[in-house]
Amino acid sequence: METVTIPKDVWNPISSLVHRGLFENERSAIVNMVHDLSLSKMKEYGAAMQKFEIKYGVIFEDFEQQLNSADKEDFERWDDYIEWNAYSGAYHYWKSAHEESSGCL
Repeated sequence: METVTIPKDVWNPISSLVHRGLFENERSAIVNMVHDLSLSKMKEYGAAMQKFEIKYGVIFEDFEQQLNSADKEDFERWDDYIEWNAYSGAYHYWKSAHEESSGCL
């Protein structure tokens, strides 16, 4: 197991949550905070992606395939692709963090 040094000014609020009975211990507090944050971020980026899914009527992977196989350049679609791709990457990052933290609960 790896040891991490946490500054006292960061540790005190976490420890305070444990002393108030909100979490069993500091480890549980940190894991639960990461778990909750990752779920929140997944919802945020999922909602952003859903706007594009509604606009184009397809999921990101299908949109990407359509865009790459199109004969004519469509700059609005490429702009949307860049934004949608960023949201997709962020969503998958936070999904991974959520799954990892779920295994620690």
